[in-house]
Amino acid sequence: MNNKINVLEYLDGRHYDKKIESRKRFEDVPFYLKSAIEYGEPILELACGTGRVTIPIAKEGLSITGLDLLNTMVKEAKRKSKEAGVKIDWVEANMTDFYLNKEFNLVIMSGCAFNWFLELESVEKCLSCVKKHLKPKAGFIFDAFNPDLNILIREPSKAYPNAEYQDPDGRGLVIVSESTRYDKTTQIIKVRLSYSIADNTFNNELRLRIFFPQELDAILKYNGFKINAKYGDFDQTPFTSDSRRQIFSCQVKI
Repeated sequence: MNNKINVLEYLDGRHYDKKIESRKRFEDVPFYLKSAIEYGEPILELACGTGRVTIPIAKEGLSITGLDLLNTMVKEAKRKSKEAGVKIDWVEANMTDFYLNKEFNLVIMSGCAFNWFLELESVEKCLSCVKKHLKPKAGFIFDAFNPDLNILIREPSKAYPNAEYQDPDGRGLVIVSESTRYDKTTQIIKVRLSYSIADNTFNNELRLRIFFPQELDAILKYNGFKINAKYGDFDQTPFTSDSRRQIFSCQVKI
């Protein structure tokens, strides 16, 4: 076996999908699919990744556009949608600055992509773009992490299991662990991912913004959105302090 590893390969869409599959992160798909059917087409998904949610919606015969910043994600999404035999408009763009010259009945943002916004300015720019792309009475539905204090107070030097999956190129088992460091002043958590495969180990760091419940409610309110419902899980149970997620169903305030 050739043990030389290209680190960038492990940040592409195929490895992203393998990690998601290994962690069984698909419980949100029926929820977003149900919402898409209720609101009707056309639909826009922001931070769509490789089409994990986008493609199942398209399979229901609904017109949907998927937007993502990363070329590696869009490339894999195009391959998967072609394989699935569905037509989807894929757009490579930043969700804080996009204009599609089209309005939608529903805009969604799954997979806690909202936590990628590190500054308030980025949040507000995205929300402004969303409003410009919504038809009257259209919906905006997204999810974000509900802060888990057990994670925020972790010892940064300690590693925790993240994922295990088979390398898509047949190199063997990929073992991913994570360590975290939370900055209370910025509310940003740094997640250091360590990948191990064969005789190779390399690291990648992610940064996510933690939004507390009342804070996120206020951000939506002061950016012109009305919260119709807030759930704590994808079975639409009410949000509580113990919920894993903050799931919002919103509309633009009239």
